[in-house]
Amino acid sequence: MLLTNFDLLRNDPSTWFALLLVVAFGAASAVTVHEATHAWTALRLGDRTAFSQGRVTLNPRAHIDPNGAILFLLVFFGWGKPTPVNPMNMFVDPRRGMALVSAAGPISNVLLATLFALPFRAGLLDWRSPSFNAPLSGGTAESMIADFLAYGILLNSFLAVFNLIPLPPLDGFKLAVGILPVPAARRFNQLGRYGFGPLGVLLFLEFLTPVGILSNVLVPFADLIIESASGHSVR
Repeated sequence: MLLTNFDLLRNDPSTWFALLLVVAFGAASAVTVHEATHAWTALRLGDRTAFSQGRVTLNPRAHIDPNGAILFLLVFFGWGKPTPVNPMNMFVDPRRGMALVSAAGPISNVLLATLFALPFRAGLLDWRSPSFNAPLSGGTAESMIADFLAYGILLNSFLAVFNLIPLPPLDGFKLAVGILPVPAARRFNQLGRYGFGPLGVLLFLEFLTPVGILSNVLVPFADLIIESASGHSVR
């Protein structure tokens, strides 16, 4: 996001830094809750791997990856520290258990977006769309809180949808492997041998060409979550 707003840094640096603050808040909340929920779900299913490494916590320092955080700020896509999970330690079928752990992250982001949206739903705050309002420019405490919450809704919604893409190493890939019939799951799991490659191709097409496959697919779904949670349009 900030990568496409360097003109704003030159022409209106105060607004650019305000944008940096609200995006940082949204990204930190989204990544922290996402990874902590992975760790908590694995623990509930019997795997203490993440717990033993201090990952069942809402302390952002346990989950923020510097490179992923920088990318989040620059282009709106990023990641946290991968949560270590050993499905063989679970007391459920390992494949199903891994699917549950994978699904928990995106679900937690949708729930957090819904929580952030409650003041708008209740009429306690006026909606300030991240697409149309300069952040922290309202001049009142209420408008500033609204901006932080609106960007929190935005970032959590995008992280949830992005992670449901069924490509390695995203949650959607592990979820698909866990819920597909075994023969199909085995074939689909072979995508894992290519690692980050297929997703890397999509990111290349998104940011270095005019194709925009990801944005054309992800934005409508993210908008749906935002509008369902807040009761307002983001566009």
